[in-house]
Amino acid sequence: MLKGFCIANKRGEILFVNLFDHNLTKALFDPFLAELSSSPHGDPPPTFTRGGHKYVYVFRDDVYWACAVVEGSLTDRCGAIFVVEGLGQLHRVCRSLCGALTQHSITANSTLITEIVQDTMNGGFLQLQPADKLQSNIYSKVVSAKETSVVTASPGLFGLEKSAPSMAAQQSAMVVDSGKRELYVDVVEKVWASVGSEGTVIRAEVTGSILVRCFLPGNPTLTLSLNTPLSSTPSAQEGFTLGTRMSEVELGAGVTVGGEASRQLSVVTLPGQELTLARYTLAPDHPHLLPFTLSASTTSLTPSDAELRLKLSSNTGMGTVAPQVTFRTRAPPTTAAIMSRTSGPREQNVTFNPTDKTITWTISQFPGGSYANAFIRLVDSGGNVSVEAGELDFEVSRWVCSGLRIEHVKLNPSPSSAFTKWVRYLTTSDSVSLRLA
Repeated sequence: MLKGFCIANKRGEILFVNLFDHNLTKALFDPFLAELSSSPHGDPPPTFTRGGHKYVYVFRDDVYWACAVVEGSLTDRCGAIFVVEGLGQLHRVCRSLCGALTQHSITANSTLITEIVQDTMNGGFLQLQPADKLQSNIYSKVVSAKETSVVTASPGLFGLEKSAPSMAAQQSAMVVDSGKRELYVDVVEKVWASVGSEGTVIRAEVTGSILVRCFLPGNPTLTLSLNTPLSSTPSAQEGFTLGTRMSEVELGAGVTVGGEASRQLSVVTLPGQELTLARYTLAPDHPHLLPFTLSASTTSLTPSDAELRLKLSSNTGMGTVAPQVTFRTRAPPTTAAIMSRTSGPREQNVTFNPTDKTITWTISQFPGGSYANAFIRLVDSGGNVSVEAGELDFEVSRWVCSGLRIEHVKLNPSPSSAFTKWVRYLTTSDSVSLRLA
């Protein structure tokens, strides 16, 4: 049986935990997180023992899905491959029910994931259950954390601007009404980055997926033409190129590559089912153009008050839109209140939580190529204080960091009656840390 299960990010933060022994705490996974951070050659083996506990994990959607196994139990004797398959199945169920998985969606859907874990790891006894078998036993509703607004603000195929169907706009970008004759092609990228005080990108990682969902009868073959080949080994004839450079590329099951310069992906569609054509990670030497640049300064107003000035600039260009951008930072511990004013986009809001001293700056409908300013007076913070760092959360529709584009969409055989094609691009923040001073 299992002692506990957790989902953790690359920074060693636990996003979700469920313990099957009431005498344990989430410190059960401290040795696991310590092993991840201290392993000299990347991630440790999928199963290892540390601190008197045996751990098995998989890495999916940029987070770790891990469990602690009771040594000598039946689950342990079945072998690590059984537990790995169980964790993989759990990830597939969560992805099917929650839509796109990010740190934000996992945190927002903790209640739903708890129900899934209770049904698949009943009391610590691992069970393999597909999503369709579990659906009738799940009572929680999905909380759309960051993917919903791409539908309402997404472009039509080849630049034809339209609003998405109203039914789809109320759901995740990956969960749509199966009663419509539609084809959805989504390019979704997630950004993990650490940015210095001068705006220098210290470290960045961009992972992306090409997802397809087809609501057409039969099983037509879908062929996508890309503007750049999906390859981690550039051709010797390419020479100097400004094209997208990948470090890892993983094609989905049944996907074939062909066409000129291997820029075409083909797959047989399954009605109503989401298919992953490819997953990729940008190469470390690829120029990482982040969608936003933040500059900050703190000046003294009085011996007791200081002013924090923030300027957020969009790098995504005209025609793009960020449905919501949120910046969070901690005010100095003595801060009693704030006063603020903003300029730029109309829908801005600055709030202050006196309990944990958190300042939250939210911008809605942030147009590409524009900028926003916030001037925040920190009351009783001390005149010479400075704000050290913050976290930036965002989603940007019609734009991706890699520059990957879908140039052509073809179905064979072509449907006999009219249907709607949607090609959508979405970039979300997984974890973006900014140094301000």
